[in-house]
Amino acid sequence: MPEHSKKDYIERFIKYRASEKVINKGKDLYNDGAVTLTYKSDASDAWHFSVQGSQKYSVIIKDLNKGDISIKCTCPFEWGTICKHSVASLLYVTDAGDDALPQAVQGEMLSNRVQRTALGFRIEDYKFIDSDVINKYSSYSILNNLKHSYKGIKIEDVKIEANQVLFEIRDDNFNVDVVYIRFRNDEVYISSATGSGTPRLNKLETFALMAIAESNTPDLLDVIFNKGLKDIEKETLIRYGFSEDDDFSVYFQHVFVPERGLDISSRPDQKGLIPIQSLNEVSFVNFVEKLNEETLVLDNIPKASDEFALGFVIDYGAADQDSFLDEYYFVEDSELEIFAITAKTSKDQRYLTSHFKRYDEFETLVKVTDNQQNIIDLIAKLKEDSSSEKRRFSLTKKLILLMAKERFVYTHETDDSRLRKADLLPVKISEELAEARYYTYENEKFVGVDLEVNIGDKKIDPLHIEKKQREFHVYNMDGLIHIPANFSVAKHVEAWEQPVKMVKQYKNKFIADVVLPLSKNFEINFEDWSLDVNTVELDFRSKQIYLTEQYNYLIITPQVEYHNGVSVALNHSGNVLIHNGEEIKEYVRNFELEEDFIDSIASLHPYFDEQKEEKVFYLHYDDFSKDMWFYKFFDQMQNMEIEVYGLKDLKNFRYSPHQGKVTTSVASGQDWFEVDVKVSFGDDVVSLKDIRKAILNKQKYIQLDNGKVGLLPTEWFHKLEKYFRHGELKDGKLAVSKLRFSIIDELFDDISDAEIINEISEKRNRLLQFKEISNTDVPVEIKADLRPYQKEGLNWLNFLDEMGWGGILADDMGLGKTLQVLTFLQHVLKKDDTTNLIIVPTTLLFNWQKEIEKFSPELRAFYHYGISRALNTDVFGAFDVVFTTYGVLLRDIEFLKDFKFNYLVLDESQAIKNPASRRFKAVNLIQAKNRLALSGTPIENSTFDLFAQMSFVNRGFFGGVTAFKESFSNRIDKDGDDNIAAELQRLINPFILRRTKEKVAKELPAKTEDVIYCEMDSEQRKVYNAYRNEFRNRLLGNIAEEGMAKSKMLVLEALTRLRQICDSPVLLGDDKIDTSESVKIKEIVQHVTEKTAKHKILIFSQFVKMLDLIKSELSRRNIDFEYLDGQCSPSQREKSVENFQSNEELRVFLISLKAGGTGLNLTAADYVYIVDPWWNPAVENQAIDRCYRIGQDKKVFAYRMICKDTVEEKILNLQNKKKKIAGDIVQTDENIMKTLEVDDIKSLFG
Repeated sequence: MPEHSKKDYIERFIKYRASEKVINKGKDLYNDGAVTLTYKSDASDAWHFSVQGSQKYSVIIKDLNKGDISIKCTCPFEWGTICKHSVASLLYVTDAGDDALPQAVQGEMLSNRVQRTALGFRIEDYKFIDSDVINKYSSYSILNNLKHSYKGIKIEDVKIEANQVLFEIRDDNFNVDVVYIRFRNDEVYISSATGSGTPRLNKLETFALMAIAESNTPDLLDVIFNKGLKDIEKETLIRYGFSEDDDFSVYFQHVFVPERGLDISSRPDQKGLIPIQSLNEVSFVNFVEKLNEETLVLDNIPKASDEFALGFVIDYGAADQDSFLDEYYFVEDSELEIFAITAKTSKDQRYLTSHFKRYDEFETLVKVTDNQQNIIDLIAKLKEDSSSEKRRFSLTKKLILLMAKERFVYTHETDDSRLRKADLLPVKISEELAEARYYTYENEKFVGVDLEVNIGDKKIDPLHIEKKQREFHVYNMDGLIHIPANFSVAKHVEAWEQPVKMVKQYKNKFIADVVLPLSKNFEINFEDWSLDVNTVELDFRSKQIYLTEQYNYLIITPQVEYHNGVSVALNHSGNVLIHNGEEIKEYVRNFELEEDFIDSIASLHPYFDEQKEEKVFYLHYDDFSKDMWFYKFFDQMQNMEIEVYGLKDLKNFRYSPHQGKVTTSVASGQDWFEVDVKVSFGDDVVSLKDIRKAILNKQKYIQLDNGKVGLLPTEWFHKLEKYFRHGELKDGKLAVSKLRFSIIDELFDDISDAEIINEISEKRNRLLQFKEISNTDVPVEIKADLRPYQKEGLNWLNFLDEMGWGGILADDMGLGKTLQVLTFLQHVLKKDDTTNLIIVPTTLLFNWQKEIEKFSPELRAFYHYGISRALNTDVFGAFDVVFTTYGVLLRDIEFLKDFKFNYLVLDESQAIKNPASRRFKAVNLIQAKNRLALSGTPIENSTFDLFAQMSFVNRGFFGGVTAFKESFSNRIDKDGDDNIAAELQRLINPFILRRTKEKVAKELPAKTEDVIYCEMDSEQRKVYNAYRNEFRNRLLGNIAEEGMAKSKMLVLEALTRLRQICDSPVLLGDDKIDTSESVKIKEIVQHVTEKTAKHKILIFSQFVKMLDLIKSELSRRNIDFEYLDGQCSPSQREKSVENFQSNEELRVFLISLKAGGTGLNLTAADYVYIVDPWWNPAVENQAIDRCYRIGQDKKVFAYRMICKDTVEEKILNLQNKKKKIAGDIVQTDENIMKTLEVDDIKSLFG
């Protein structure tokens, strides 16, 4: 792990596992130099420290480099997470590198000399036992054996004496042996009865050393045999309030506890003795404080049968284990299990008698009552719940109390999973809860407290309740089940081991550190103490809530302030005790008033009702701010006169107490509406730039200058989000194109400027009258009968002309876009005879020329094209229409840009879809009064294709490129956002006219599209598999090294190669491949010769080489055909089209998809074959529409040829998986390259 990330990891580890108080104490220890590094092992990834606190403690940190820290300390700090000594040691690690370690702790070479004498096996390096020492003295077979039998070995007892340590160990065969570790003549020997005669350590000897190594005191033997125990004993006596001259062995004993290692415990007859120093490290005191301070840790109807009934089982599991090592090493934490059963009933239905089995909800043996269903639901919820122990207790309590209404309840206490009647003990559930209280006692030597459990009038010693019942908080008292009244009672009874006491002369300290903390949640009985206890009734003063936070949750803690200066957090259940000398005042709380307070808070949110038993409420910040709930909450606090504290201290989320206020104003400019938006929170005004940033980032919260956070009103958030998609930020205000007047009209209902209102109304009314405008007469010069939809197109073009708007005519291919534009230009010439410019792809120049000759022969047309063209515009003014190509435009832009045209028309306008291209920049340099674009596929690859075309016809329509990508194209193409797609469609709807053949050319015959699946032969398949495997390995390796983004070109290359193999391996041009088999050529020839009779056929391929192979096969079979690719001149195209259309004997036309996909009218054909489909259906549809267009009188059949079990088939499947948004105009990205992920690559090449 890098040093900087190691430091960050340790800091996060400390932050989430220690309280601020413990962290500060740890820092003090570290800064005071109390931490000493005693050993560091790289092999075991362990750091060993000695930390000087109230006494010396050992700390071990392991697995730091694995990013999974485990940490142990020998101090008795058990309640909480990590102690101050651990924090100090972790801080040492963050500052120390390997070269900073003392040479003595870098590790040293251990001697290989090993020998066993009469005294036992001599351990040379006994001062610090770790894995290196164990590996050195033990054999591989022993270590390997222990690895598999470790769980079966138990340490029964450890005895520590002056010169020896004895481990009583039970092996996995239940035999007990004693391992002796003796100190003789300054040397240490280890021996056992089973170890004599063995050259190395045996299994139990190794196990004993492993227990030492895994503990917090791997230097155990050095401490006992060399350093001595006297100093530790003196420190212990003083710490507990004794004189150092007192006899240590009367009160204490040295013990070895796994994990903690060498430790000191009270002798059995002195249990419960607590120290007078370092009380914050005493388990019981910390336990009480932890519970006192804790606010929250987030963490079909069956058929009825009289013979069978439903019951419930409380399963405590197997009996308690005796060995203390189970807790640390071998036994996983067990949990109480409650489950439902079904069984056959006795005749009188008083008992369950046989056929016991776990309840299955799909069975129909029993009828389940509402109460039983509630129990079953709670059982399921408890199993799934992984939150805090407090939360689980609350669920268990609710569950058990529901079971009080049931007839058949049992306990089960064996580890046998089978349900046998003999193992099920019938019990009853009592609704009487188990309470608890403490009572004090004192004698000549000590003062102390003891705990008793109260159930009704019964007083019960908690130690008389079985251990597992205490752990599971479900008490079985002679067949009657009781549940603790609350979590504090449950945990105190669970943790109770013996009365707690302190040396009598420190009685006041005992009261302050033990009794008063206990009183926060328990009644204290002082009868045995000579103290005056006075009871005072408290008078209510005010209700309060304190706001804190934990992770992403807001914590709400109710509190009541009484007179006499007493404040009480309601999650504490005890009265308030004040100790003064020999007097204790007990202030009695008004619990009825407090319960009403809790109920009033619980009623404010649906989530609060099930939290109210804990008397602390919490909400995730998402729920906290949802629907402005935060403000509603504060209004209620004010109405109920509840004081609120802690708002300023919330670090993760700091709200402004003021609701956001939005004001707008609109001014009209020449081309823009100028909108001034002001958002304020009280006196804090937010800049428009910050508002835009927040909204585009989907954040309803805005950081204010005062450090607080303002919440935008939800209704305005959505309005402004939409508005920023349509406006540009200019000089602190938003500018919206006047072409988008509908957005202004929609968003700003409160516009007060009369001129703006009139301007918007006028535009709106003209647009609404679109369908009602008078028909535009078709000019007499047009030699064609326009179809109804073509006349509507003429009306629409004329309407745009009157409005001064540009537009895109996006009718389906074959619906006569050319005729509609020629008719419109002929009409416009009557109003303005200025020359018009039409820019077309080179391949379509011939088509336009033919259309003019056919439909509008009186239009004076000039073709600025060819190598002999004049490099000026001198003659343009003498013509109605000038034609040129995109290529010529780029070469002649320097003088073309100076001529002023009336209309500029782009055919196949998707040619300018890239706004960074020279084509786009060139067409925008041309001067024209208005602009039109023609395209059957304005969106070929992605929604972004629309940006350049719409920006061409109406300048500034979408604002900037970045804004359009953020607001529209990314959200539609990548995120599949239907709402944004619909919004974009509404926005562009007035400026794009699109009609489909299905809607307006109903006289066209039907079109059938299908897939021909081709099965490769073995040789072609062999080539395909070899290349697929090679590319798959290369791709996945490249993606792993450089990422998906940088691997797109390799993906495209791989897909292209595999598609070529699907056509024919010959297309690879690889001399090493000797097969020329092509299943597709076989299939296409069969269709031409056998399946299509005398029908005419168009065959499209993306690969010219594939067309050459088909051409050769047709020639070999003497089948005539026409051929067209990108190398054909316009005259050749014209000749080929005319021959195919008029020659009845010529049936086949081979066409390159790129060269012949547009601009051809081939209605003589009625069969179309796409040899190698790609994942852009728009291009394929263009090809099919060469014959499926106006003038077609035959049913059209279109086939896509797919090789089975190849990338072609998977591309179609993947295409269907990708989410897309359908619409007449706005269609989502069908270019899957932009959305391919690693899993898609694995699938494509799998």
